[in-house]
Amino acid sequence: MEDIRQSSQKGSTFTNIAKKYQIILFPFNNAATNSYLALMTFITYYGGYYLSGSFVGGVLSAAAMTTLTLVLSSVVTAMRIFDGITDPIIGAIIDKTNGRFGKFRPFMIIGNLTLALSVLFMFFAIRSAHAGWLRWVLFIGGYVIYVLGYTAQTACTKAGQTVITNEPHQRSQFVVWNMVGMIGSIVLINMLGNGLLPIYIDPVDIENGLGAQYNPEFYNILVPFTVVLSAIYTILALIAIWKKDIPENWGLDQNATSPKIKDFFIILKQNSQIRWLVFSAGCNKLASTIATSGAVAVLIYYIMMDNYNGLYIPIYTSSFVFMGLFFVVGAKLAGNKGQKRAVIQFTAIAFLFYLGLIVLLSLWDVNNPSTQLSLLRWREDKSIFLSTNLITIIWIILFGCGYGAYNLSSEMCIPMIADCTDYETYRSGNYVPGMMGTLFSLIDKFVSSFASLLISVFTIGMVPALNGKLPSTGIDLTNFDYTGVRLSVIICFCLLPMGAWVITLFSMFFYKLSGAKLKEIQAVNNVRKIAMGYGMSKHEAMATWRTIDQVPAEYIPVTMNPRCTKNDQVPEEAKETFMDKIYHKLWGHNEEIEVVPSANPIPIPMMGKNN
Repeated sequence: MEDIRQSSQKGSTFTNIAKKYQIILFPFNNAATNSYLALMTFITYYGGYYLSGSFVGGVLSAAAMTTLTLVLSSVVTAMRIFDGITDPIIGAIIDKTNGRFGKFRPFMIIGNLTLALSVLFMFFAIRSAHAGWLRWVLFIGGYVIYVLGYTAQTACTKAGQTVITNEPHQRSQFVVWNMVGMIGSIVLINMLGNGLLPIYIDPVDIENGLGAQYNPEFYNILVPFTVVLSAIYTILALIAIWKKDIPENWGLDQNATSPKIKDFFIILKQNSQIRWLVFSAGCNKLASTIATSGAVAVLIYYIMMDNYNGLYIPIYTSSFVFMGLFFVVGAKLAGNKGQKRAVIQFTAIAFLFYLGLIVLLSLWDVNNPSTQLSLLRWREDKSIFLSTNLITIIWIILFGCGYGAYNLSSEMCIPMIADCTDYETYRSGNYVPGMMGTLFSLIDKFVSSFASLLISVFTIGMVPALNGKLPSTGIDLTNFDYTGVRLSVIICFCLLPMGAWVITLFSMFFYKLSGAKLKEIQAVNNVRKIAMGYGMSKHEAMATWRTIDQVPAEYIPVTMNPRCTKNDQVPEEAKETFMDKIYHKLWGHNEEIEVVPSANPIPIPMMGKNN
């Protein structure tokens, strides 16, 4: 605590400011795990090919394929639930860790190595087994290992935010660089698996409805590519956190705490802010997982529009132009007016744009080309030409803006977890970032674990022509029965996300960690930490400073908000906009702090200890 004592003697404060490269690189830990998350969206197709016995010449009936798909979806769902159950254990271990390599770095390294070994085992070792029961044992065993590795590394993305920086404006920048990582992970893997590989890989086993791309060659390329890509991203994230993962940045106490599993239930009961955050984020995750799944993309661009390769990649790619604009604007708004404000505003914007998508899908007619999307097409000599129409341009704008807005809202939850962790320190005095991050993941995974099952219900169950199989580009569209296709797409692609956004807006009504409240939390935590550096006990520091009016002005952390004045670090007054009025009327009441900062300051006593 020597640095802290020296800082306080100079009249400054303990504000953990990150360097630019640390803000840029740490989000790539999320990209590392998202690469595997994207790879696992192909697990149902993979299981259909290998677990069914098709790769050794087996041919399944439609009824058998339906049973296999539902069983495999149930296995994936069970593994997601198991993934959530492991979260409290991993979180508690992270919070107890206090070694020479830090609190988070060991779990990032071990987690990524475990992920690599598990997917190599799951996607390749199973091929050597010809006995059906052995294939299932190897598959499930590999999945269990995958879950443990994924939990270990993912927890560090959320928990590590607390040591990278505690400055609100810097925390809001996470979403911008996380978008770059998302493009390089989820988007890249999806474009490779759903777009590029199907073009260049020869059709195999189409008679079983498994599609042109889902064969050994497909996984021989996609799996090693994912492993190498994720390893590179993990190294970048380690560079970012290496100098930050030190005891001085671990809450009020430099020593590791000893949390127990039962503490999860105590936090969940007493920390209302994390409850509202994980409730809304879990519903968002479930809906977005379904809406962005490969099965729904095939329904829209292949079955409905009959031009998968000419639509999926260009539309998906163009959406990230819009996303980049939304993320830059959203991060600026979050830095100026709080992350909660950004979540609410852009969730509402996404809802409005998706209403337009419902209108376009309602106009669709399989026999009317003017109601169908058209962008890139191929001539007989396989040359590409542009062939578009007004409805396609409108679709790109509506989808791009809606997709960008709701992704910003979703990704903003990650730095908000760090705010909830600071709130837990403010509330209880305990620094438990691992438990807070994995508590978020526990509920998030439990809710989103039903994605695979719901995809099967809303696609297979609503489109009779699929004959019990998941939508695939290998399906013959000749005399295809389109009954239920439009309704299936509207539900999966639009209504489920929109329902989740309504839940988010409702949850944010009760969430208060933004604006003045967040400033109070940082100020109180700061003066307590400095006082403890002089020898005051944590219990006494907790009892002495409770509100921001008790904190001496020199111990209120400075901000990097560009709207703040140079001298007093108070945001400059800005004209209240129409959105400001709506926000303050409906969602801002819980953020208001009635006391004036430093109105009743309590000085830090020089106790004579550790001086």
